[in-house]
Amino acid sequence: MVKLPRLSRTDRLLLGLLLPLALLAALATWWAMPPKKEGSWLGQPSTFFNDAHGTKAAYLALERLGVGVRRLREPIAAETLAGAAALVVLEPIEGLEKSETRALREWIERGHRLLVAPTVRPNPLAPSSGFFDQWFRTAPPAQAVVEPDGRITARSGVELDAGDELFAGIRTLVAGVDSRFPPGAAVIGALARAPVEDLWQDRYGVVALRVRLGDGEIIALSDTYPLSNRGLADADNALLLGNLARELEAGDPGGAIVFDELHQGFPLRDASWVVVARLMLEERWGWAVAQGVLVAALALYGAGVRFGAARDVVRRQRRRHGEFAEAAGRVLDAAGATGLAFETLWAHYRARLCRALHLPDDADDRALAGAAARTAALDLTPLVERAAACRAPCRPTRSQLLAMTSEMHRALEVLQHGN
Repeated sequence: MVKLPRLSRTDRLLLGLLLPLALLAALATWWAMPPKKEGSWLGQPSTFFNDAHGTKAAYLALERLGVGVRRLREPIAAETLAGAAALVVLEPIEGLEKSETRALREWIERGHRLLVAPTVRPNPLAPSSGFFDQWFRTAPPAQAVVEPDGRITARSGVELDAGDELFAGIRTLVAGVDSRFPPGAAVIGALARAPVEDLWQDRYGVVALRVRLGDGEIIALSDTYPLSNRGLADADNALLLGNLARELEAGDPGGAIVFDELHQGFPLRDASWVVVARLMLEERWGWAVAQGVLVAALALYGAGVRFGAARDVVRRQRRRHGEFAEAAGRVLDAAGATGLAFETLWAHYRARLCRALHLPDDADDRALAGAAARTAALDLTPLVERAAACRAPCRPTRSQLLAMTSEMHRALEVLQHGN
């Protein structure tokens, strides 16, 4: 039977610390690099989504065809719509503010175009207004019969306005059955008196219509399936996308077609850590945070924490005694202190000579010379006399100092080694 390895108490503690840290690191990595936008369970027609309901394929197709397209992730206003020929708002999940609705209407009246698909089921957490429910009336088709493939087919000449350039070259279009505009009662409120033209109808109601508003126009779709990633592959829906882009650009050939993503739930904002840092610095505790950072920086500086790569330790070589002696000699030579040098050297060699002859260090010169003569037949009397002559107040020359030092060294060699 295979036994599982046993962990020591230290290993268990380390494992208990490492696992939570690894989990926190994984969460931090996910937070810093969120997954790519691919789709939503709400079935949003966002240009960020590449699932069946998304409109990313339409956005990329127009971009590849050379049509100027961009995404709007800021509130609708005259400034954010600058340079735009048309705005595309498809089933928003967040309502428009009153100021946005007012700015949008004024923008359309100045000669621009809006492609809109009103929301059938507004966000229950958002206000009831702001989803174009003050402009259009939509409802699920009454007694809708879903065909085996879950779609409705509209054929040219019967349900389409064949004379409209929007349907030029189109024979067959495919739509879903989620909602329809009621015939003759689609526009309400601020658009109630605006000229309305039904463009695409079927047995369940109106799929597309055009509303003239000032010098501009609104093209409304009750269903976004024809422009979705899945719908573009059906029938002539892709050709409808091209015709829509041509008509939307007609009012301002140099302008861009702007897809609203703010009301799809994708506002333009800084990263979370930037927002948190800005909030902490701009609110009342901003000074406390700034002071804490300053204190931490000063503490690190005071503790001598060095930032950056550590530098290699350079070990200095040990100096030899000769180097110190040479350095001391250069100092004494530069100072002209030959007398001091001789006194130091004579005291050093005399002490060593006394020890070699087994005499005390304070033995007089006569005892030193007699002991040298008896022990090694070495006559130190001339050396002792010259040494007495070189002492203060006399100051020997450099040559005399060198000669005396050499003679003292030779005498010591004879006593110690016999040569």
